[in-house]
Amino acid sequence: MNAASWWLELWAAPAALGFAVLFNVPPRTLLPACLLAIAGHTARRAMMVAGSDIVLATLVAALLIGVAAGWWGRRTRQVSEVYSVCAAIPLVPGVSMYKAAQALLGIASVETSVGGEAFLLDAGVYAVKAVMIMLALAIGIAAPMLLWPRR
Repeated sequence: MNAASWWLELWAAPAALGFAVLFNVPPRTLLPACLLAIAGHTARRAMMVAGSDIVLATLVAALLIGVAAGWWGRRTRQVSEVYSVCAAIPLVPGVSMYKAAQALLGIASVETSVGGEAFLLDAGVYAVKAVMIMLALAIGIAAPMLLWPRR
């Protein structure tokens, strides 16, 4: 893992920015949402480089995003979801979802029922992984809002 590969974490910002513009958030919230996306993506990558599982790493990154978004929301008198949802978009498990769909489509190309088990197993593994990552994202973003509600 070289230092240049860590620059790839900056690509979380355009993804968060694109969805923030799509969700029509206030312009002053764009920069914090991008910074939170970079922080969350970097935290997940650092945990994975250290040997952690992607689900646990995503949960910790989402908790980081949720706590920081709550703090930023209170500081700027904005709803924290404005920051947290846009910042968590780059953590969505697109690769796992794609591989699950690709394996399901691979079943259609098998001539007999004998060769489809491997595709079905792959589809199940990737789908379960994607669902677990999405649950980790939801729990990580929602936990700070539920633990420390706004008054």
